[in-house]
Amino acid sequence: MKKLVHIIRGIPGSGKSFYASEFCRRKNLVASNLICSADDFFMSCGVYVFDPTKLPQAHALCMRKFMGLLTVSKLSPVFVDNTHIKKWEYANYRFLAEQCGYEVEIVEFRAETVADIAICAGRNSHRVPQEIVWRMAMEFEPDPDATVFQIVR
Repeated sequence: MKKLVHIIRGIPGSGKSFYASEFCRRKNLVASNLICSADDFFMSCGVYVFDPTKLPQAHALCMRKFMGLLTVSKLSPVFVDNTHIKKWEYANYRFLAEQCGYEVEIVEFRAETVADIAICAGRNSHRVPQEIVWRMAMEFEPDPDATVFQIVR
């Protein structure tokens, strides 16, 4: 049985977390055991409390969970749910997954029109300011090898 890692990327509000949680729900998998996200670090009693000064810690925690799932638990599928605006931002996840014998699928949620970006900026669950969502959309580096989904309208 092949082991699989899904690296999910896109701007806030594009559908990344929904995709991962729905995938798990349809397969009767426990999402919290399989999804690695820097956002988890900012959850406090069910409320998202973002502190940009703690982003390095959040990403370190995400990577630690990811490595544990691959090397200790050896679970599959595993999901990495972060924006990954630049391709280098997920390169270590891909490399480590491949080193652990996992097949890697890059899943992109692309907001390609002004209307798409506006929808994402208005509905992102962590209240990322619109100007930051727009900047992220403008800086997004598509991966030609990715499985691409348009945002859900």
